[in-house]
Amino acid sequence: MAEEEESQSGKRSFELLGEVVKVSVLAWSAALLTLSYMGYFQKMDPTFIASIFSGSLAGYGISRAVDTNGKQKKPKIEEDNITKSKP
Repeated sequence: MAEEEESQSGKRSFELLGEVVKVSVLAWSAALLTLSYMGYFQKMDPTFIASIFSGSLAGYGISRAVDTNGKQKKPKIEEDNITKSKP
């Protein structure tokens, strides 16, 4: 009986450690990504940190929302009606 309690306690502590690591990675990647977009890291490429951030969110079951129609809306491009002069 005591061995079962010890193994359950050890299992819970490993689960807790795993959650702490996942939350730490999520917070770290969110902080670096935010600081990168704010301009504090001029030479850092944010794509790697963004992929770590997305993977961390996916570990919690959070993902990007998809349009219900399955179609992506194309951005509307407004063109100026400037007449071009012929040379």
